[in-house]
Amino acid sequence: MKISLLIYDLDGTLIDSKQDIANSVNWTLTQLGLPTVSNEVVYSYVGNGVRPLIAKSVGEEGGAKFKEALKIFKTHYLEHLLDQTQLFAGVKEVLHHFKGKTQAVLTNKPGVFSLPILKGLKVDHYFSAIIGGEDGFPKKPDPAAIHHLLKEFNCPPAQAVMIGDSRVDIETGKNAGILTCGVTYGFRGEEEVHASQPDFLIAEPHEIILLFK
Repeated sequence: MKISLLIYDLDGTLIDSKQDIANSVNWTLTQLGLPTVSNEVVYSYVGNGVRPLIAKSVGEEGGAKFKEALKIFKTHYLEHLLDQTQLFAGVKEVLHHFKGKTQAVLTNKPGVFSLPILKGLKVDHYFSAIIGGEDGFPKKPDPAAIHHLLKEFNCPPAQAVMIGDSRVDIETGKNAGILTCGVTYGFRGEEEVHASQPDFLIAEPHEIILLFK
């Protein structure tokens, strides 16, 4: 399959960041005197951005406690976002393999976190665009950011693919009219990704190389 533009989700697709996120969520809850939640529960909250993550963890959105929690989380996570976060095995090889193509990151994670992580892991140079959840576009599954990327890089929809580990990622690609590739090694598990009916389904990052030319 000939592809000109590869668009990747970040958390659960390129990077294994779940422990650092869970640690910062539970630090936040502890600071507020609230009961902590299991790591697995936190992982299930990841994917829609920081505000939904904190709202689900705290149990409310918009109130004073939510605003305080958001501030505590952002401060703590910014200082600890690379404590244990790393690329999934094989991801760097995939990015290097496709260095002659246009590659982009589309994540609901704010750029204030995404950029330092990608720079810290020394892979930011592979991407022609990195769009975060607070960078002026509606969040996934809204297709506006993908439409922007297609126009920016003069890419036909048939030659672009959205790669991600969640239903939201697959829906975003479908909403934009491009190909979709679900990964089962991420945070959401095979059942959710499979139920989203992506065009392609892979269990390891290196399989992307086998799928696309």
